[in-house]
Amino acid sequence: MTLNQLIYKATRPLGGLQLARILARHHPRILMYHRLSATDEPGKIHVDQFRKQMRLIKRHFHPMNLTELLAAHEQGNVPNHAVVVTFDDGYADFAEYAFPIMQEEGIPSTLFITTGFVNGDLWLWPDQLRFAVDMRVIPLHQLRNDFELNLENQGSPGSLWNELADYSLTLNNRDKIKFIDYIYSEFGVEMPGRVPDEYLPVTWKQLKEMSLSGLDIGSHSVSHPILTKLETNELIFELSESKSMIKKNLGLTADMFCYPNGTVEDFNEEVKECISNAGYKYAVAAYPDGPALDDRWCIKRYPAQYDMKNFEKNVYGMSHIYEYSRNNVKMR
Repeated sequence: MTLNQLIYKATRPLGGLQLARILARHHPRILMYHRLSATDEPGKIHVDQFRKQMRLIKRHFHPMNLTELLAAHEQGNVPNHAVVVTFDDGYADFAEYAFPIMQEEGIPSTLFITTGFVNGDLWLWPDQLRFAVDMRVIPLHQLRNDFELNLENQGSPGSLWNELADYSLTLNNRDKIKFIDYIYSEFGVEMPGRVPDEYLPVTWKQLKEMSLSGLDIGSHSVSHPILTKLETNELIFELSESKSMIKKNLGLTADMFCYPNGTVEDFNEEVKECISNAGYKYAVAAYPDGPALDDRWCIKRYPAQYDMKNFEKNVYGMSHIYEYSRNNVKMR
């Protein structure tokens, strides 16, 4: 049990969450979700759990979309207890489950869309790998393994997918495509001619309807590449083309960009400069280290948690207080 978990377990029955909420009232919590499901599926949050989380936010916090929060920050009047719900990628289950639940519960939301995915031009590369793993017909020990992988020791499809995905993150876009083709060949799986139903995107028509009902929309690139591994012309295309597609299909000016993958290794000063030059005003990361809004090109978010204990620690501010205290101790 980590120290953070121990603090949560010891203080929750004594009102620790309520105290954390008060202490962290000036710290906006921006939550990052990806997928929901009506059944228990790995990598997805059950719709019932999601609704429970939204109701908690509605009852104890000040829900806003990200555009509203950023405007308030620019004006110097961010409300206490601000919480923002964001989703990445643009899967069909956002329109099927997430948005209707948030509408019913009165929770504003922000969606970052991968425009080539929504447009039907591609499906996301992590899903391509997951499909190959799930459909694999050739035993692992029979693979050539031309890459630096330890595939023979994988105990589950999930762990195998994790290793393939982690390795893919080290590759530039062209080599990643070659690697995925290699995996399909070695696994004895044929690449589907269309996106499987499990991985379908939301449609432009649905996005238009949801935007008219208040959905806040930003860009998540065209094809979800690792931006730091792109050539400059490729990077500019991912930024400008996604912005143009949102304008063309939705009539919206996308001011916010969301880094694919979103870790500290996935963007740098060159990427930030290109994002600014492409006409964006903000960029969003996928980790919560430090104040949420201190850098407009690195807005911090908390990954969504299925487990209510971890969700409560994040949304009530306990995680923020713990990290702040730990960092201050280190500085001394």
